[in-house]
Amino acid sequence: MFTRIWNLVLKELTQLMRDRLLAPFIILGPTLELIMVAYSTSAGIAHLPTAVIDLDHSQQSRALVVGLRNTETFDLRHYPSTVDALAPLVDRGSVSVGVIIPHGFAADLANTTSGPPQVQVIVDGSEPAAAQEAIGAAQGVVATFGQRVSVAPAAFSQGVHPIDARVRVRFNEELKESNYTIPSEAGFMLSAIAMMVASLGIARERELGTLEQLMVTPLRPIEMIIGKVVPAIILSYIVFLLMLAISLLGFGVPMRGSWPLLLTLAAFYLFVELGWGIMASAISANQLQALLLVFVFVMIEVVFSGYAFPVENMPQVLQLVANLFPIKHWLIVFRSILLKGAGPSAYWQELVALAVLGTGIMSMTVLLLRRQRVA
Repeated sequence: MFTRIWNLVLKELTQLMRDRLLAPFIILGPTLELIMVAYSTSAGIAHLPTAVIDLDHSQQSRALVVGLRNTETFDLRHYPSTVDALAPLVDRGSVSVGVIIPHGFAADLANTTSGPPQVQVIVDGSEPAAAQEAIGAAQGVVATFGQRVSVAPAAFSQGVHPIDARVRVRFNEELKESNYTIPSEAGFMLSAIAMMVASLGIARERELGTLEQLMVTPLRPIEMIIGKVVPAIILSYIVFLLMLAISLLGFGVPMRGSWPLLLTLAAFYLFVELGWGIMASAISANQLQALLLVFVFVMIEVVFSGYAFPVENMPQVLQLVANLFPIKHWLIVFRSILLKGAGPSAYWQELVALAVLGTGIMSMTVLLLRRQRVA
């Protein structure tokens, strides 16, 4: 059995090496894409074009404007004199944020008996990520300014003190968005390239007319699957190591967990994910059909992975459906090892789910090949 599998593995590796375009594309394509995605997301959201309308023209209002200017989130470019002049700027996209300081701002700060002064922040919501960043930064600036200015000595004499909120962030102390996005993007690219490589195996044999020759050999369906999966795992694992090195060395993603554990589980995940590619290859008439099926599956995986849309916010039925996709479980394991340094006890449920999915996928693929062999 091992001799038959080894001969098939050598055959697959020889075909890959003879294709001077496919192998370099598989290795360099995902790494270059990861670099571009990481560079575009690691810097965060900053320097949003902002317009400030100061209708109070007081010392306190100017101090608030300085507080906005001192943050990296806002880039104060426009200072309209009226509120009506702000709408055209937002409509044209010249500004993403507009801050309106009303008349009587300083007087309301000084009057402790009246309500707190209102500062209006207008945000362009057509880009939700930038809008959320702007809202959070504006609320932080206003809250800090209000705590420093509005809590006057008169308020202290009445026993009113500001709340001292002490926040501790674990696993991502700097709240770097890249520590979340880069591992997720690496997981997507890894799953996509693994399934694409695996999907070419059996479909290529069928397209070239050599599948029937393999069927009449002593190779059993499970041996054929293993022989097709091993070269894909080797190539995909090389891609994984390159992307991991880029993430850790190039963009400073921390590695707090066990190296042997990560490398072992990555190979285990690849074996599970490759099962979908082999299944697509088994039911496709040619390589183009196999690649199209894999492309559709990758797009569905993006939705149910929990990266773009939190699975917890989905309807209960869709939360159950999300468990059928290996990428959802792998991202939890991957980030737990990298960022938290957690062991298997923290994500054993995800490992069990991957094992069940891998067993089910491979069993279905073997059944499909057996039926084709009988036919």
